[in-house]
Amino acid sequence: MKYSKMLRELLKGIELNAEDLFFLEPFQIKNLPGRVLKKEFSALLRVYPYIQRFLILKYPLIENFINTILEENSAVSDKNLIDEYCQELLWEIADLIVYNKYPEIYDDKVEFTWSIDRIISTDLLKGKVVADVGAGSGMLAFLLAKYAKTTYAIEPISSFRNFIREKANKEKQNNIYAIDGFLDSIPLTNNFIDVLMTSNAIGWNLEKELEEIERVVKPNGHAIHLMRTSGKEAENPFHDILISPKWNYSFEQHEENNRLKLKYHKTIYK
Repeated sequence: MKYSKMLRELLKGIELNAEDLFFLEPFQIKNLPGRVLKKEFSALLRVYPYIQRFLILKYPLIENFINTILEENSAVSDKNLIDEYCQELLWEIADLIVYNKYPEIYDDKVEFTWSIDRIISTDLLKGKVVADVGAGSGMLAFLLAKYAKTTYAIEPISSFRNFIREKANKEKQNNIYAIDGFLDSIPLTNNFIDVLMTSNAIGWNLEKELEEIERVVKPNGHAIHLMRTSGKEAENPFHDILISPKWNYSFEQHEENNRLKLKYHKTIYK
C-alpha cells in the first residue's frame, strides 16, 4: 500500500491544504528531500511561491534541493492535475503535518498497543528515572510514568510537547516532563537515565543515536526499542546493526493483528 493511501485511511476526515506546510519545523524541512514526491512538490511550489520562500527562510539549506527539482520538472498548466499533485504531495507527508497541527488527532488515531509486561518488568521501573525519546504524543511515556519515579518525554516537535504537558496536567500526572531534544542529541547529562526507550523513533541518524543512548544511560541500565511493521513479512532495516557485535542488542518479536511487533533490548555495561 502506498504510504499516502495508508495515511488517508488512518487520518480519515482530515483535510489538508498547502498552507499546512507552514507548520513544519526546521528539522522536518531538513528531511523533506527524502520524503517528498519531487514532481508533485515542484508543482506545489510553483503555485505557492510564498511557501517556497517560507521553507528557505526556515531552513536555508533546502534551497539547493528546491532549485534542483524546479529545474528537473517542468511547469504544469492543468489546474485539476495541479490540485491532484498538491493533494498527493500533502498526503505523502501528512504525518509531519498532523504531528504539528493536530497532535490530539494523532494521539486518538494512532494506537499504542504494547502492554507493559511485553516491554519490561515493572520492578525495573520502580523508583527509577526513565526516558521516552522521540516521544510523539507521549503514549509510551504515560505508560511508563505509572511505574517510574520520573519520566522524561523527549520530543523535538513543540506541539507534541505542549500536548504532553496539557495531558499530564489534566490527568494530574506530575512525574512526566516534556523536554525538547533529539535521539542523536539528548539534552541530558552522562549516566542520567536508568531506562531509556523509543517507540518507532529510532533510525534517522542511527549510529549517533546509539552512541547518545550509551552516554546517557547509567551503568547496568537498560535501552529498549519498540517497533512495528506493516505486515508479517516486513523487515526492519536497522536489525543487522542493532544485533551486531558492536551494539549487541537482543531481539524478540511477536505477531498481533497480522503485524509483527519487534523489541530490541540491551543492558548497558560500562
